[in-house]
Amino acid sequence: MRKDWWMMGLAALTVLSCSMEGVSRRPEGNRDDVWQGPGMNVGSKEVCYITCFDYPDGYDWRTDPQKGSVKCSLVVFADGLPMMKVPVGDTCQVSPDPDRHRIIDGHLYTDYCTGTETVIKRDGKTILRYPGCENICGMLVKDDSLYTLGHQNQGEGFVYRRNGRVILERPSGSTFGRLHCDAGHICFAFTEPIISEKETFERYYHCMDGDVTQTALRDDIKKVWDIISYNGEVCYIASLKGVEKPVLFLGGAMNAMVMPEGAEPLSFRMMAGEDHLFWEGLFIASDNTVASALWVSPERCIAFEEGMVANSCFVSGDGICCAFNPAALGGVIYRAGEEFAMPAGYAAMGPCCGAMVNGILHVGLSSLDGGCPKIWKDGKLEPLDICGYIASVSAY
Repeated sequence: MRKDWWMMGLAALTVLSCSMEGVSRRPEGNRDDVWQGPGMNVGSKEVCYITCFDYPDGYDWRTDPQKGSVKCSLVVFADGLPMMKVPVGDTCQVSPDPDRHRIIDGHLYTDYCTGTETVIKRDGKTILRYPGCENICGMLVKDDSLYTLGHQNQGEGFVYRRNGRVILERPSGSTFGRLHCDAGHICFAFTEPIISEKETFERYYHCMDGDVTQTALRDDIKKVWDIISYNGEVCYIASLKGVEKPVLFLGGAMNAMVMPEGAEPLSFRMMAGEDHLFWEGLFIASDNTVASALWVSPERCIAFEEGMVANSCFVSGDGICCAFNPAALGGVIYRAGEEFAMPAGYAAMGPCCGAMVNGILHVGLSSLDGGCPKIWKDGKLEPLDICGYIASVSAY
């Protein structure tokens, strides 16, 4: 039987002499109440936040047969202490999907589609509600304003908003799924299809603080794989006509990328470090299996075994870290050039299950057989007493 960690949290409040009023276990039947615990008062300079989905004892969360209606909570831990417990489900308008919540500046933001509206909550309380269903692919807070980048739930197109109000909208095309700050500016990139009598081709654009400029203006471009603003400059990876390998355009220069032998690219995603870019890519290997590779420069490619697909990649300082879920040879945790065997029977369930906190790599690992999840901390495992899985790990 699992321990009632929220009751343990109340005991910890007494021990820590925290002056938090109204903190108590969420009353049964009140689906809109949010429990808060001692993690709300963590005073570390850098805090590790972990989000989990917690289900009733014995429930098979792997198949989730009662998705949307089963009693479920989105739990937030701060430096290992229970911080918040938010009810999940259709009646609560909080999604059980791991990519529909995020921690920003120490707060939990969730997004949910009702069928006719998009609902955004902060720490379990509704702060925005607007017409139309959007899948939020990017969200950030700047100068007390909430910026969102959402793809239409039905059909094509996307909407960029500030506090729910439209800044930029396109009825067709899609974004590259990244909304980020670069040199103090809010940036994202997108593509739009252009249909002529003879063919359909793509045009590529970059948006900075709401101003749109066309980019990748070359007649020999076959496909642009990713676009990012880095140190105020728009960079991109593209495949060109007559050039065998993808090319990185950065700093006014173009560099052909080293690729695994016989590889056909499927995707690339760039990540900004303090001094230069990193990126990860998915490719079809020579034996027709799918695998991942990491790049620390166009000339240095770190390829992994066939079937090893990168998950939860992020950059810390000037190193790239990543989890590779179990394949034929087992899982791997990669930390800036070092490789560690992932514990047997575990995997990283979400796309954001890793973070470097105070120099220690934290990776959220969930049990493949339905047991309790664990946090991998530079080789040491710490269990979390929940029935469910870890959805994200982040540092702030």
